[in-house]
Amino acid sequence: MHDIPQASGKQLSPDDIEMLQRVFDATCFAARVPRRGERAERLAKFIMDEFRIGNIDERTLLECALWRERRRIAVNTEELETVEIWVARPGRRNPRYH
Repeated sequence: MHDIPQASGKQLSPDDIEMLQRVFDATCFAARVPRRGERAERLAKFIMDEFRIGNIDERTLLECALWRERRRIAVNTEELETVEIWVARPGRRNPRYH
């Protein structure tokens, strides 16, 4: 078993390591994250931090990692605009303005 850094007494089982690797690999593939480099290291740290705080369900962990990477891409892409949800969904009005 491997120690989780800064997680007093908690250890990773071989199954945990395999699951975390699957989440990392799937996120890298889906979000086109190079598997080496600073971005991959930040992603791996994010996944480990989520696992450390109790997000141990593989599907939920993957969704969180994908959300993080897709959000990061959207924030860093100049072509994308912020669209008010009420504008994007015709027929619904924003209660703030009424």
